[in-house]
Amino acid sequence: MVIVQHFPGSVKQYAEAVPFPGHSFAIPDICPDCQASGCLIRWGTYERSARTGVVDYRILVQRIRCKACGRTHSLLPDFLHPHRHYVIRLLQHVVSLYLIAGLGWERLMNRLPHPGPDVSTVREWVASFAYGAGHLLLDFLIHRLLALDPLIELPNTGAPSHLDRVPDPPRRSRLERAYHFCLLAEHLYAQLKTRTPRLHFEADQLLPFLLHWLQSQALPPRLFWNPTLPTTPTTAF
Repeated sequence: MVIVQHFPGSVKQYAEAVPFPGHSFAIPDICPDCQASGCLIRWGTYERSARTGVVDYRILVQRIRCKACGRTHSLLPDFLHPHRHYVIRLLQHVVSLYLIAGLGWERLMNRLPHPGPDVSTVREWVASFAYGAGHLLLDFLIHRLLALDPLIELPNTGAPSHLDRVPDPPRRSRLERAYHFCLLAEHLYAQLKTRTPRLHFEADQLLPFLLHWLQSQALPPRLFWNPTLPTTPTTAF
């Protein structure tokens, strides 16, 4: 299981820092699997890539193990999204360009760094975000916002016209719901910012903020879920 950890620097700073930054991440008090307290220990590291679209960094990720249940977990720096090799800043940029700005694929690809991900990879990101945010998480987010403030006025602007170009109705519906998820996620950030003045995320770090928030809600810290994979949930959280 992935446990997201805040890292205030860049992927370059993490990759080049000595000593290894992940070793300074605090070990959680409770095992996320068996809920045993005080049983987690450091259990080596593993190497993985962190691609910015320009540079492919190799980084070490701290692994921990529960002495009670034997399960291992990884302490993933939050410039990455679980099961994605590209940095989360680039993932957020793609989602924003497609869902919010309404760019088509050709114009969107021209706005990305070169060399970078190919168009099939970028399309998969958008489809996976639409499934994760639109299908799995939107209703949960709405319920949590209403729990924070029962009188909150949620945005109801309708679907953006640029999504009318999507011919497949189920896919278009997921994208429309993911669009609303993005709007509501900004409301969530604003709500929590007023309650937690020391919240360390900036406006361009919405997705890292959401990973931490999902983790705090005892949900998997994931926004991108490929609907074609057998391990992807089929029912909403």
